[in-house]
Amino acid sequence: MEKQNRLKSWALWMAMGALVVFAVKEFTGLDISGTVDGLLNVLCPVLVGFGIINDPTNPASL
Repeated sequence: MEKQNRLKSWALWMAMGALVVFAVKEFTGLDISGTVDGLLNVLCPVLVGFGIINDPTNPASL
C-alpha cells in the first residue's frame, strides 16, 4: 500500500494559504471593501477547516 505524502496534498496548501490570508487580514487591519471582507470572513475558515479534516492518505478522499 502506497501512502501519499501529506505535504503534496493540494488541500493542505490551500488551507495554509487561506490561513495566512485570514491572519494577515485580521491582524494588520487591511482596509478592503465590505463585500470582499464578508467573503473572506466566510471562505477562509471553510478552506482552513477543509484542509484540517481532509486526509490525503485515505484513497477515498479528494
